[in-house]
Amino acid sequence: MKKTLAIILAVVMLVSVVGLMSGCQKTPKTEAKQIANVFYGGGTPLSIDPALNSASSGSNVLKLAHAGLMGYQYVNGEAKLMPELAEKYEVNAEGTVYTFTLRKGLKWSDGSEFKASELVWAWNRAASEELGADYGFLFDVIDGYGTGELNVVADDAAGTIVVTLPNPCAYFLDLCAFPTFYPVKNTVDPEGAWATDPAKYIGMGAFRMTAYKVDDVITFEKNPNYWNAANVKLDGVNCYLSEDNVAILAAYETNAADFINSIDPTEYDRLNATYPGELIIGDYIGTYYILFNVHKDLSPEGKQLSVQDQSKARIALGMLVDRETLVKDVTKGGQVAATGFFPAGLADGLNSDVRAVADYGTWYTGTHTPSAENEKYTEDQVEACKILIDLGYDYTGSIEGGDIKFSGVPAIDFAFNNSGANALIIQYIQATWESFGISATINTEAWSTLQQKLKAGDAEAARMGWIADFNDVVNFLEIFISASGNNYPRLGRDIGDYTRASAVTADAGIGAYWGLTDNQTWADAYDKVVSDIKSCTDPAERAHMSAVAEKILMSTGGVAPLYYYTNPYMLKPNVKNVIMLSTGDVIWNYAEITPAG
Repeated sequence: MKKTLAIILAVVMLVSVVGLMSGCQKTPKTEAKQIANVFYGGGTPLSIDPALNSASSGSNVLKLAHAGLMGYQYVNGEAKLMPELAEKYEVNAEGTVYTFTLRKGLKWSDGSEFKASELVWAWNRAASEELGADYGFLFDVIDGYGTGELNVVADDAAGTIVVTLPNPCAYFLDLCAFPTFYPVKNTVDPEGAWATDPAKYIGMGAFRMTAYKVDDVITFEKNPNYWNAANVKLDGVNCYLSEDNVAILAAYETNAADFINSIDPTEYDRLNATYPGELIIGDYIGTYYILFNVHKDLSPEGKQLSVQDQSKARIALGMLVDRETLVKDVTKGGQVAATGFFPAGLADGLNSDVRAVADYGTWYTGTHTPSAENEKYTEDQVEACKILIDLGYDYTGSIEGGDIKFSGVPAIDFAFNNSGANALIIQYIQATWESFGISATINTEAWSTLQQKLKAGDAEAARMGWIADFNDVVNFLEIFISASGNNYPRLGRDIGDYTRASAVTADAGIGAYWGLTDNQTWADAYDKVVSDIKSCTDPAERAHMSAVAEKILMSTGGVAPLYYYTNPYMLKPNVKNVIMLSTGDVIWNYAEITPAG
């Protein structure tokens, strides 16, 4: 019966793919046209306004239509960070003043002249408190941030932009290639509704939008006004909006898609055998983790835990998960079990891989090692059980007997978006917790809906991933500063829309419960350290402070890193010159589709 049902479902899904891909027929690929059909797996983006987007899938869509002062180009067959809208730049001896000279004759995608002052306006918009952009804090590396006007001076006649920084910033040029720093016209609205209207979606990128269909497709055509249009080979790109792994893979296998990066791991062996060389496990600097809302009260039934002790409970929940089993038997994509929040391969300005440096802490070192007390459990699981026992949770059975079960642990509302391996991962976590008597209610959300829920603070726990926007520790630390819109555990933030907190946890985010001594506000314990890291010019001291900041974050239990990403994707063999970066960026500006062999 189950097998029959599975066959019926597969047929239904295949039929749905035909409907999903109907948009391809409206812009058919012919010998005269090169149209790339792509799936990023994130469904309909919450926003593709460059200032308001904070998701990698949305970023890859908006990169088609927008560009920054800097960008990635092919140089001798390799992707290099190069001047993009800028023709050149100069930096003063102190590293605090950047002077960009724009290319001559730049035009917006609607053909109107691009002016240096328009970029200054866009930066001030993105940085403004009024807009409240998740990534607005990135502009704090520029002098004047927080005053309402950045110290950025444009000369339209000369075509120059002068940017003054309060301190040298080693990654400033990377920021100039990041979507939040892309220019937009001053006709945009604060809510980002303009970004769904092809007539208003005007940018400086290699392509321009021609249609936006929610939960279907966003189509782009080549932008003839792009500064480097002569080297753009594609006539257009169709970005299909789906979170359905079955439909996405079926589109690839029926040659209706050229690129996909949301793939069920259970398909890897078959795909490698069927399409040799087309399933690629790319590099990715990122961490997949569980986040816990610190306003959720995890006290055992009949007892009230302090906010500090609830951090210990969250840490224990994270330790129960066997990360080695997760990456070997569930995700199967070459991922590495996490030993901290910073991913392997992340640099700090002194060290090229912080995970290889002794000053940085290590966690979950017993994630897969059988415990001497009972080999049924790992060392981490035994330690987690002892933490829960010490906190006063009731239980039956014992560690020695291999049958310990906790009771009185409040059920956790766990939200996730069904893309890639997410469902398998969350089911594994749920099963692990349930084996110890701990319940989690799983709620599948559309990615855009989940983002809204997280931003409002109305999620108790969720899966989350963070991919480097640029290769420096500050990119991972800034997620959790108080001002960050991506700070979903609500550390240093008020309760938001969450209504199920207790009197004790209602002020958990903003109270003095944090730091290595558990008695500082988040601003004093964490924000200050991150600020000092950003202004520090001594590489050794900066590295040490980065290690301290990670320890402060991990001590909250608000994040439980699971593994370090790889980037599994499939690309048709006849598609050439797609730029794939370890940040997850997919750049189609110089791609070419050759006749299929």
